[in-house]
Amino acid sequence: MYQIDFLPVESENGLGTKSGDAIAAQFTLTDGRTAVIVIDGGYSATGESLVEHIDTYYGTRYVDIVISTHPDADHINGLKHVIETLEVGELLVHRPRKHAVNIDDFSNLEAVDNLISAAETRGVKVSEPFAGMQRWDGQLQILGPTQDYYREMLEQHLQEVKSGVAARRRSLAASLMTKGRDVLAWALPALPIETLGEDGETGPRNNTSAIVVLTVDDHRILFTGDAGIPALSAAADQYEVAIGSFDAYPLAVLQAPHHGSRRNLAPTLLNRIVGAPGTRVGIFQAPISSAKASPKHPSPKVVNALTRRGGYVVATEGTTVCVQNQASRAGWTTVPALPPLHEADD
Repeated sequence: MYQIDFLPVESENGLGTKSGDAIAAQFTLTDGRTAVIVIDGGYSATGESLVEHIDTYYGTRYVDIVISTHPDADHINGLKHVIETLEVGELLVHRPRKHAVNIDDFSNLEAVDNLISAAETRGVKVSEPFAGMQRWDGQLQILGPTQDYYREMLEQHLQEVKSGVAARRRSLAASLMTKGRDVLAWALPALPIETLGEDGETGPRNNTSAIVVLTVDDHRILFTGDAGIPALSAAADQYEVAIGSFDAYPLAVLQAPHHGSRRNLAPTLLNRIVGAPGTRVGIFQAPISSAKASPKHPSPKVVNALTRRGGYVVATEGTTVCVQNQASRAGWTTVPALPPLHEADD
């Protein structure tokens, strides 16, 4: 049994158009026990929503593992409240101070420090999530990054910050933002020809994201943070070593990385991990954590690429999305999959 909840994340204080991740999951271990994990916590206020959700729907105040995929504010800031409010067994978070000397330019470093300090104050075990780490006899596995790749990406990120590349990238993104859009207003009657490119590129900071696979009832669920194509490709290599081929051990759930950004996925990568169009037997769930106010998340090209490969694509867009393999919750209704979307301005 599993129930995985993707909570809606909107920009801090309701300002801006940025998406974020806040995920809670309750599932059965092979020995019959029930476990709870949290993967990312959105902005600071989102932590309160996570605590309330776990209390209400999971009926517990205990979280076995909290995972911070990477230290962007829309992923990490809410986790401190979770650590301080609930009883937590272990925190998995990267420690950039251990892997770089000149770390002062690392943005949101204070949130990392505060999260680790809160965990240590409460006696929570703190570990770094690198490829090969396992919990519960492999039911939860970290597929990436390796420690060497993390250090390489961290150094690249710090060099970008020093040279101003990262700031220019953020400035360009800001210049492209307009008011939020209604995803369904972009609906088309049929899928267009694939235009998702092979040249998508995200920043090295995003490629430090912890990539996690959870296996429950022979269902494999992949959580991707903001990881890009090279990080996900390396994680796919690790998947095939630790679990087996994607054909023999297919994914039941693929979280679209980086809120459905077109810069984080490519057709050949998707063909590898979920199958080429028309080749898959059955569907896979493809949840996307995207803010309702965001004009660029999710990318129509990504929605369409996932759909044509058998994905049942849904986006949070201000609503909690629950992916589960049990009876529906009382009062909850099925979320319709996103239709094919118009790609002209993507």
